[in-house]
Amino acid sequence: MIIKVIPNTIGSSVEDRVTGLSDYIHHPKQTRSQHLSDYIHQLHPSFDQDLLSEKCVYSNSRNFLDDDPHYQKIEMSQTASLNSRVIDPIVHMVGSFKKFEVPTTEQLEEQIDILAKHLGAEELQMQYAMHLDTDNVHFHLIINKVHPFKKNKHNENKVIDLGGGWILNAVHRAVAEIEAKQRWVSEPNPLFIYKHETGQCEKNPDYVPQPDAEKIDSKIRDLEHRHQQKSRMSHEISEEINYQYYIERDIQQVMSSAENWGSWHQGLAQHGILYEKKRSGSIFKIQTSEKQTLTFKASLFCNKQVTLKNLEKQWGDFTHHDVDHKIIPLIKLSDTVQHAQSAETTVHSYHLFKNEDFLVKDLHDIYLEMKSEKDSISTKRRDEYLEVSFENEIYKHNKQHFLKNLQQQFPEQSSDVIFTLLHYQHHADQMNSRVLQRKNYNAQHANLSQKTSQTLQKNVPYSSSFDSSKITSYADFLKHIPVLNHLLMQQQFLFDQRQSKNFIRQYNPNIKTARILFDQHQPNEPIAIQNQYGVLVFSNYSISRLQQCIKVLGVSEKASLRGSSEFKALCYTTLSDLKENKNIVDTNQERVLPSFTKLSQQEIESCFTFLFEQFRSTSNVQSTALIKTCLLLNCCGVHMNQLQSILRNCVDQNDILDLSVENQTILLQRVRNLVYIQPIKLNKQYFNSTEIEQTWQLYFSLQTAPPILDEKQKYRSETVSSISLSELTLIPKNEANKTFQHAENLAELDFLQMQQYFEYSRRIQLKKKQEAELLNTFKSEKQISMPSQQNRKMCFPREKYTVEYKFGQKFYLDQKKIAFFETKNTSEIVVVSHQHEHIRDALLLARDKFGVVLVDGTDEFKRQVQEIAHKENIKIIFDTPLQQRVNDSIENNPVGDSATKNDRAEPKSPTKELNLEPKDPNIVNNEGKADNFYNNQSVTASSSRKASTPKNSYDYRSGF
Repeated sequence: MIIKVIPNTIGSSVEDRVTGLSDYIHHPKQTRSQHLSDYIHQLHPSFDQDLLSEKCVYSNSRNFLDDDPHYQKIEMSQTASLNSRVIDPIVHMVGSFKKFEVPTTEQLEEQIDILAKHLGAEELQMQYAMHLDTDNVHFHLIINKVHPFKKNKHNENKVIDLGGGWILNAVHRAVAEIEAKQRWVSEPNPLFIYKHETGQCEKNPDYVPQPDAEKIDSKIRDLEHRHQQKSRMSHEISEEINYQYYIERDIQQVMSSAENWGSWHQGLAQHGILYEKKRSGSIFKIQTSEKQTLTFKASLFCNKQVTLKNLEKQWGDFTHHDVDHKIIPLIKLSDTVQHAQSAETTVHSYHLFKNEDFLVKDLHDIYLEMKSEKDSISTKRRDEYLEVSFENEIYKHNKQHFLKNLQQQFPEQSSDVIFTLLHYQHHADQMNSRVLQRKNYNAQHANLSQKTSQTLQKNVPYSSSFDSSKITSYADFLKHIPVLNHLLMQQQFLFDQRQSKNFIRQYNPNIKTARILFDQHQPNEPIAIQNQYGVLVFSNYSISRLQQCIKVLGVSEKASLRGSSEFKALCYTTLSDLKENKNIVDTNQERVLPSFTKLSQQEIESCFTFLFEQFRSTSNVQSTALIKTCLLLNCCGVHMNQLQSILRNCVDQNDILDLSVENQTILLQRVRNLVYIQPIKLNKQYFNSTEIEQTWQLYFSLQTAPPILDEKQKYRSETVSSISLSELTLIPKNEANKTFQHAENLAELDFLQMQQYFEYSRRIQLKKKQEAELLNTFKSEKQISMPSQQNRKMCFPREKYTVEYKFGQKFYLDQKKIAFFETKNTSEIVVVSHQHEHIRDALLLARDKFGVVLVDGTDEFKRQVQEIAHKENIKIIFDTPLQQRVNDSIENNPVGDSATKNDRAEPKSPTKELNLEPKDPNIVNNEGKADNFYNNQSVTASSSRKASTPKNSYDYRSGF
């Protein structure tokens, strides 16, 4: 979070300031909905605009005699007037949170407690309120520095110096304590850190301070933020900083060898540097090859050892230089990045990029062109108004002279009449001049608006109400672009991703300017940004997108990872796949989400609880998890009314703790703003592939599917009925029907493939349950002697298979047909193909990973594996002894028949719906036996492979 002290730039009186601020925080102006009406009526015509207006959702006050805000304003003004020596006793602060963070009322009260403690304002009058009118939730705080009852030595009410006179340091300490206690995401490069052991805020040892020479006034920084453009002062400072780092080592070298003023000036002149006295201090001056003269304070170098005061202590009074100095050549940026590169290991990735790196150039360049012409129009208008004012001053100064001239021309008229006529004539001339100027001004802006509209029309459809005279910032300019435009969504998403923690660090000096990386399958969706320090990966990452990011890195320099544990694990998986030259295919390239419109209320509640727990495990803040859960469900078709009732039911059932009705309202108000202000396409970009896959898992686990066209009903039922319950069942890749459509906008082949996979998974789970119930009737395992393992003649043919990552599984496809797959967090390879070569390749893969292979399945499958293992000299062991072929045993086998038996069997009725039941911990199934088996193995043949990936190795469920 960020807390900022807002200065009083207007210079209004105390009474006006108190009244204005108090009215604003309690009743903000409703201007937000005006800019959103077009989009609201376009997508949600029945939505109430008032829900998006600037709205105060919570307010409170402290240390007042009255609870009414109206009388509190009077009381604060009267208290402030009890000290005549203070100029501005009212302090205004704003605390802002990140996009998906919303504090509860209890958390806001705790924040005010912490702020008041660090500021020393526990007894002062204060009003505060929380607003949801901007892209970030924020609160306003008004503090009256005049104490309500304590007196000073002048018998006036005492004025409290907030923070002991160091108000900014006190605010930084308060922010550190709030973030630590309430577990908000910390801002990059914090000044203080909070120690839970001592309960104190200490200086951050990794803090990188900004030199005084680089600091810019807050007004200039605000203007830079409004226009997303560097000011002239910022450009000059950036140029000076480059030369400052360049001449630092030269000054140190001359300082170590100089003995007097003469040698000091002579040594500096050899490097093109002059040392001159200025007022009571001194400066360094250089002249560059670009015909620029740059000056630097002497106190910026050598820890202030080369200041005029320190040098005069050594060499006496200052002596001017009488030497000629050379011109310093143009400095390359590669020579001046040593400071930034040294701080690269500790500085947050946010500080390694510039704000202009995250701009969409197609939009910002049009805005800058319009802004430049608008500034010229404004300058011309201001000059014309100055001319009118100057004519008015001339008239006032020469009024008597004009009157005398008119009296001489018209002696028959009285002086009063002449004066009246002269006055009205001058007033009419002034009015006509101003009217003419306004007409010219409006005409110029109309031409500018039309010109800008034509420029936008080439790439961006624009709003018909475009008016350049009302655009005062880049944000105002973006409001005239339709929300569904891909450039606007890119810009909004880039602004939100500037503080992403997922960073692949690799220094590459050959990259001079930052560039945005886009997905190769969706060119309009940014996935990362790269500069000389590495690649900053956005929140919408997946394995295929991480592969694209890793490929742009250099091969000579070593790279390191920063970010969440999930991001690092996925990066390690991607790196291992790239080393093995695997062809990774993204099965959900368009990042399609399932439709939950057909789910019942109870089923959506279960989905809500599951997703909330998943987000809660990755985020320490409950509000962030709740907002992302609501946003993800809304992207799946769940409306706001349903989300409101679902959230209430989950709180009533204690699935979500410590969330009062008032906090639910605030949270849902924030969700409404995100849902109705931003399009669904933009909201989906805040979720990565793992979170999208979890929604598909919920979708299929609930055995629901969107309606399919009538001509496909029979086809679907036949497809489902043709799938056997055997472990060797091959999931067919169905042919496409060009007329097939459904709510998810997903290709029919991919949708049926995912649906049949989850149906297959449920049948496998039921079969495992049946096997677990029959374990007591099985005989104990016997060690089967296998021939000694000889030199391996055949390796697993990795280039033959295409790898797909879907729902936590790793599928091996041969010509778009699934041969076998590996399951995450288990110790199995599941074979789904009947082909002999696929079984052999799966056995080779299991041998390469484990050496000794534990085989589980039907007797027919075991015989095939035994034959292949004998031929390839692979050591295998069965979970149960291989049985003889007896018809009765086949008929009584509850697990399922072999592939040959299934082919000869008559068609079965469609599989009944199955429900997942919790596992009995007292029963050890095949999965547990497989884990125990491999945990106790020590095979020298596979030790090198297992050692290479100890944390990212894959486990397998059944088959091997």
